[in-house]
Amino acid sequence: MRKIVFILNLIFSTLIFAQNPESSTLYEKEYYDLINYVPKNLELDSIYKPESRLLQVELNTISSLHIYSGLRDEFKLNEKDTKWLDTKIDRFATALFLDGKRILVRAVGGYSGCPDKMIDTLRLNNIEIIDLKFCHTCTDAIRDENFIRIFNDRMYSLMKIEPPNKKTKLFYGEYIGRNKDKFEIKLILKEDRTFKFWVNKGHGSDFTEGLWKNTNETLILNSRNLNKDDAINFALSSAKWIEFNDLEFHLKKGKLIELNGENRKLKQIVE
Repeated sequence: MRKIVFILNLIFSTLIFAQNPESSTLYEKEYYDLINYVPKNLELDSIYKPESRLLQVELNTISSLHIYSGLRDEFKLNEKDTKWLDTKIDRFATALFLDGKRILVRAVGGYSGCPDKMIDTLRLNNIEIIDLKFCHTCTDAIRDENFIRIFNDRMYSLMKIEPPNKKTKLFYGEYIGRNKDKFEIKLILKEDRTFKFWVNKGHGSDFTEGLWKNTNETLILNSRNLNKDDAINFALSSAKWIEFNDLEFHLKKGKLIELNGENRKLKQIVE
């Protein structure tokens, strides 16, 4: 009983803190407003009622779902209640999406501490996405894992964006090399998973850009479609548009080796 009282007090105090943005900055207010936002398209649960009394509350915000998900071990939920909670998170992400909110969540903190700005934006596949951060200590990041995994998986699926894996961060940065004609080539892979590629021919640079993704150690590049103005500009210039369709490179120890036949090799620039 004492443990349950402690948990409920912890939840209550955390929720009150999350809903009390007095004297907060503009970014803090934006953060508080978002984590306490109740989606208009959130469906009510009408079939299954959780057996645990601790779950028989309104879980209709990021803040409440995040906290209750993190305490699932302390609640000692049975299999049905655990599945209900996971489904609740999944449907909640869908409701936010239907309300026009594109959000991805990540955990920050640990030894390096948490940033002052806990909400930001990023772009993936030309979609502006809210980058929402959960602050944690060195030992409690594991509490966020279930919520973040379920929530982000649903958001990525709804946005039709390939989710990153554990190897994705290894690809970020600039690469240089030479093609079979000994011309210098340069590739930039950005964190928003857009890329730019140049071949420097002295008189001008052949060029392409588009979207990239990775499957473990394999990089895949796809050029964007040119519009009419782009096509005219390239036709009038000395540059040539390069077209990449599922061009693959293998990444090994900071080096990219082409797998499609032209034997291009690039080395990552380490600052």
